Amino acid sequence: MKVIIIDDEKAMHLIMKKMLAKVNQVEIVGSFFDTTEAFSFLRNNEVDIAFVDISMPWESGLDFAKRLREAGNQIRLVFVTSHKEYALSAFDVYAYDYIVKPLSQTRLQQTIERILLENSVEQDGSGTEALPPLTESLTKREVEILRLLSDGMSNKEIASTYALTEGTVKNHLVNIFGKLQVKNRVQATVVAKLHNLIN
Repeated sequence: MKVIIIDDEKAMHLIMKKMLAKVNQVEIVGSFFDTTEAFSFLRNNEVDIAFVDISMPWESGLDFAKRLREAGNQIRLVFVTSHKEYALSAFDVYAYDYIVKPLSQTRLQQTIERILLENSVEQDGSGTEALPPLTESLTKREVEILRLLSDGMSNKEIASTYALTEGTVKNHLVNIFGKLQVKNRVQATVVAKLHNLIN
C-alpha cells in the first residue's frame, strides 16, 4: 500500500517514517513539506493514503483536501494534527481518519489495518459483510449520546438530558464520528447499528 506524508515539521516526518517502517505492506512513496508539491505528485501517481497535517503555511490541510476532492481525487486522507477542533470539518472533506498528536504506533497501526481489511473485502467481492473494526471502543457516555442522536435529538436536547454544555456534546460527537469513521449523524446511526452499539 502506497502512502505519502504531508507535514511542515521535519520532526514529524522522521516520526511518521519510523512508525510506518514497522507496518507491513506499507511503502512510503512521497514526503512533502507543503501541499503544492504533494498535489502535483498526486496528479501523476497512484497513492492509497495521504497522512496530512492541518496547520501548515500557505495552505491548510483542510483546504488541500477540498482542492483534492474538487479535482475528483478520492484518496484516503488521514489527518494527523495537534488540533482537536477541526475534526468535524475534516469529515466534511471525507477524511478517512482524524488522529490527534501525539501519534501512537497502536493508533496508526489500527487505521492502516482497517484500510487493508477494507481493500481485501473490496477485492474479494464480499461487499459489506466484513465490517471494519472500530478504531477505539466507545465510552458508555458516547453510546448514550449515540442513542439520543439516533432518536433525532439535537445537541441542545442531548446536553439538557445529561446536564452537559453543548460544547461538551460537540466534543463527544467529534470522538464518536472519528471512532465510527463517519461524517454525519445519519452515517453514525447506521454504522453504530451495524456494530450492535444501539438497537
